[in-house]
Amino acid sequence: MYQNAFLMIQLFFPVLLLITSCVIDIEGPTDKSLSIEWLIIDYNQTENKLFIHLEIKPGNEMIDSVTVEISSKNYDSTFVLNDDGNTGDIIAHNNRYSVITKVDLPFEEYQCNAVVYTLSSTEYQKRAEITIEKQYFPEIMDVIFIKSYEDGSGYQFDSSSPYFVNDEDTSYLNFQITIKDLNGIENIQSIRYKTETLWFSAVGECGCEEGKTCNNSSPTFFLTNMLSISNDSIFTFEAINDYIKEPGFPINPISVCNRLGMITFSFVVFDAYFGTQTFVEELLFLPCSEGDWNCEYDCEYCTSVCGECSE
Repeated sequence: MYQNAFLMIQLFFPVLLLITSCVIDIEGPTDKSLSIEWLIIDYNQTENKLFIHLEIKPGNEMIDSVTVEISSKNYDSTFVLNDDGNTGDIIAHNNRYSVITKVDLPFEEYQCNAVVYTLSSTEYQKRAEITIEKQYFPEIMDVIFIKSYEDGSGYQFDSSSPYFVNDEDTSYLNFQITIKDLNGIENIQSIRYKTETLWFSAVGECGCEEGKTCNNSSPTFFLTNMLSISNDSIFTFEAINDYIKEPGFPINPISVCNRLGMITFSFVVFDAYFGTQTFVEELLFLPCSEGDWNCEYDCEYCTSVCGECSE
């Protein structure tokens, strides 16, 4: 009888070891249990680098290892994270586990499962889903300048035509840029601009001396999205914002500043993925008596060229 009891104990003991190992999904951990606080997965498709980062509150547990499985219809792999200050982990032994590895991931949706193994043979898991989509550089399709007046009249033109400065009346400059971004408006974080003025000749109160380059940038120099004429991938922005009011920047007439020269606009697009992209557009400023004045839209402001204007 004692021999049989001994055999039963021998059989029962490994079964006890087997059933004490368990897997815990930590959606609602207790105060003393281990928890995965957050999980970050980022993929740089330009360099084909995958970065995985998570933080663990170990509670009463001793951590043995940490892995993250990433799977999709066309991909399945498991990555081992470390807290040793190596391969993507910045600070060692702070319960933040990381890895950076080079891998070519297809553009699709992925299921991610982080697993923490403890010395007590318990597994803790945290799941997440990510979508890796192809990233496209933003592309400026068009830049339109607008010369207008306080009464709302005016006309549009591009940089192939100059901005004609009136003889006596102040005019106003506004501009719009159209951007194509196949990743959507979420990728365009902001669009700012700065200007560089160079007057070849300047007489009067011109703000910038003749032959001198004047750079101008301001926190108010940002473009706003004109949502009413946007679609899924093409967006139009304009200079009018909370600080630059309609109808735009005042352009003093020749009677105040008789100048001829160039203003260079540098548009800086802040893209969520590619960072800053800069696009440059030049606009020539000419006095009324120079060049081919637009008499069709702007006759009365340059009678020396256009003559008498019909109403």
